[in-house]
Amino acid sequence: MNKIFSLCLLLFAVASCQTAENQPVITELQGETLQMYEKGEQLFAQYCASCHNANMLNRATASALGGVTARREKKWLYDYIRNPAKMVQEKDPQALEIHQNNAGLMVGSPNLTDKEIDQILLYIETTYQNNKIRLRPVER
Repeated sequence: MNKIFSLCLLLFAVASCQTAENQPVITELQGETLQMYEKGEQLFAQYCASCHNANMLNRATASALGGVTARREKKWLYDYIRNPAKMVQEKDPQALEIHQNNAGLMVGSPNLTDKEIDQILLYIETTYQNNKIRLRPVER
């Protein structure tokens, strides 16, 4: 598990760089990290894209997800993704805040494994970093 998050940290360092053509740095992903990203993309499309904006920067039906791993603890994310209703019912302050700011309650995905959630989070944060680079205003 720590290996996955170490890869995420490395990815964020790479994603903060730009190529000469100002293209997203996603092409820099290789091997296991690229496989995790691609699986995360598939899982995001299946479980998340109906409510969350795919650019990770803007709100859709639900909040923007970019930067979520910096705002929330890993265990909290696992619990919330699997069963947000339980966390709201138990009056978790962060879950209550999300519930109050969104149009409804997220549908939980109780069958996702830790690894699958890690893959989704890698996809979210990589996409977020790439879009921040690509969509950053040019200073004149």
